[in-house]
Amino acid sequence: MKKFSSNNKKFLFILVALVFICIVGGSLRFWKISTHPVSFHIDEAAIAYNSYSILKTGRDEWGNFLPLSFRSFNDYKAPVLIYLMTPAIALFGLNEFGVRFTVALIGTLTLLMVFFLTSKITKNKTLALLTTFSLAISPWHIYFSRATFESIVALFFTITGAFIFLRALGKEGRLLWLSGIFFSLSLYTYHAEKIFTPILVLGMIVIYRKELLKYKLALLKMLVVSFLILIPLLFMSFRVEGQARAKMALLTQDEHISYQLHQQGERLNNIQSLLDNNLIMVGNFWIKRYLNYWDPSFLFFNGLKLTSPNLPDTGLFYFFEIPLFIIGLWLLFFKEGIKDKKAKALIALWLLAGPLAASLANNEQHALRNLTMIPAPHILVGMGSLFILGYIKRFNPIKKVILSLLILFAVVINILYVGDLYFIHLPAINSEWWDYGLKEASLYAWEHQKEYQEIIFDPAFGTQGPFIIGTPYLYALIYGNYDPYLYQTDPKRMENGQETYNFANFTFRPIYWPEDRFKKNTLFIGTPWSLPLKDIKEKQFLKRVYFKNGELGFLVVKSED
Repeated sequence: MKKFSSNNKKFLFILVALVFICIVGGSLRFWKISTHPVSFHIDEAAIAYNSYSILKTGRDEWGNFLPLSFRSFNDYKAPVLIYLMTPAIALFGLNEFGVRFTVALIGTLTLLMVFFLTSKITKNKTLALLTTFSLAISPWHIYFSRATFESIVALFFTITGAFIFLRALGKEGRLLWLSGIFFSLSLYTYHAEKIFTPILVLGMIVIYRKELLKYKLALLKMLVVSFLILIPLLFMSFRVEGQARAKMALLTQDEHISYQLHQQGERLNNIQSLLDNNLIMVGNFWIKRYLNYWDPSFLFFNGLKLTSPNLPDTGLFYFFEIPLFIIGLWLLFFKEGIKDKKAKALIALWLLAGPLAASLANNEQHALRNLTMIPAPHILVGMGSLFILGYIKRFNPIKKVILSLLILFAVVINILYVGDLYFIHLPAINSEWWDYGLKEASLYAWEHQKEYQEIIFDPAFGTQGPFIIGTPYLYALIYGNYDPYLYQTDPKRMENGQETYNFANFTFRPIYWPEDRFKKNTLFIGTPWSLPLKDIKEKQFLKRVYFKNGELGFLVVKSED
């Protein structure tokens, strides 16, 4: 009876702690998501309107029925998140909260799955709680959970698949097929998982091969189910929509290596063919890129890039987690922090394979693509935390209290510091790069839409020059809650044999003021680069939209009557 009571108390403590951690983590992911980030980023706007279009018509913005790859602006987006968002948009509307709700919710649910997965791997629920808490307050995971990022959803599927896989091993292989479904969904959700998930699954099969040999039929069932689900994806990989993203983001497209590669047909001498061929050059370049993901500056000081270069920033982890991360590495690789060799191998596999997909892309230190690394580094932080807690227990009560208060102070100060960067400095410094101003300009255009024969919206913007091309048509569609069927069937979508984004009386093209200034009954929306201040009369200015740093972003100008 006493033992039963003790077990109940332990269970209750774990349950209360887990609920508390999830509430804290959920609050950090949901609080002010309608206003922070300050605007939809370009992909977020595309995913949002395509989800709305699926909800209303069953077709994407181009009129394709229930596609498995969304053409969008020819970058062909993965389908899962777009379909998953439709219930929230139906419930809350086509607005910031409705669009971001799904990812914030899945980001919160990921905390639960990390607890279950870590418990299953390590057989230590205290370590699982500490790992989950590290993820709950993680600036890395919070940052991407607060906007529409497919990688957060793909991560949830991967972690869930891994948990079900391990759980099935103790249940005579039952539900292995379900883990295959979740692993397969991750491949349909984000491109990085197309590299990481197969490596993880293959690694888990090798690590737990002895157990799986007992359940050959269950393993075969899992592989067959996965293969059947992935058949459309395999066929799509040979078509333009399956290759577009890879061609855009592959490592060899990086400007730092592409110009060094030998061109097809270039004659090489024997030494060059052996020591200076493209394979060696790309291989060396990739190794450097991979190692850059282990750069302490990236991990702990500037990886999220919430501020401008050379200004104080934050990494993927907090400053106070540096010693915990190092202790965790030491315990994993050099001590018996985890005694189960298979568990240790799985954590090491996840940790080392995590940055692989990101390192093969053409961006250096890409925090979003590197999300595949989670939860392995957080398990290290949890191991380090458990070690420190065990060390503190050796002290007398007074020292325990003092050390605990010092640790709590460091944690709170660090969280407040990152919160200040995110909620105060990020909007002020980087609002332009989040396409801020397109909402305000679009809302004004819709308020006065019927007053003008044509509204011309220039897609180029930016304070540094007219070199950034945005997608203002998406913001006009979203903030006008424009009927997707009308957009799909609008005859203006095809003009002079070319596809356009135009609809109703909205036209999206560069403004050339020397000619456009003579138009009548026209509203122009552009930047000071396309609407030169000195050439426009004051009475023509209707609205100025400023970025959060005070720089002039957009001008709304009417034609001269």
